[in-house]
Parts: sequence; C-alpha cells; structure tokens
Amino acid sequence: MLEKEYRYFESVANELAKNHLHKFAVIKGEKVIGIYDTIQDALTETAKDNKLGTFILQQCEESDSSIQRFHSRVSFA
Repeated sequence: MLEKEYRYFESVANELAKNHLHKFAVIKGEKVIGIYDTIQDALTETAKDNKLGTFILQQCEESDSSIQRFHSRVSFA
C-alpha cells in the first residue's frame, strides 16, 4: 500500500532535502502535492482535499538513513 509513493519519494529525497530541509513533503502518486513546516500542518491541510490513506507524509532530510514513514490513517465509515 502506497509503495509507489515511497519509491517516488526515495527518487526525489535528495532534491527535496536540498530545497526543503526539515520540512514535510506530501506525496500522492508520483507527485509532491505540498510542502509544510510541520507534520500537523501537512496532515491538516492535505486532508481537506485528499482522502486519508491516499498520500504519504515524509520529512525532507539529507541522509537516506533518517527516512521515516508517516502514514495517513484510513478512515472507515
């Protein structure tokens, strides 16, 4: 689930870190749909227009060893 987004993030991680160090990127499909200062802002703003569980949040860091996965939660009705 969301593996395409993780692979895309890994392919652009160095560029994101170079331009947006310590910020949070929101990725949906193979596109960065937002850059935010905090994880809370990233989730709150992105969830306004995108269903939870359809995007990932990743912090832009210099080293691949610091990559953490932040999942948006899936909501069941």
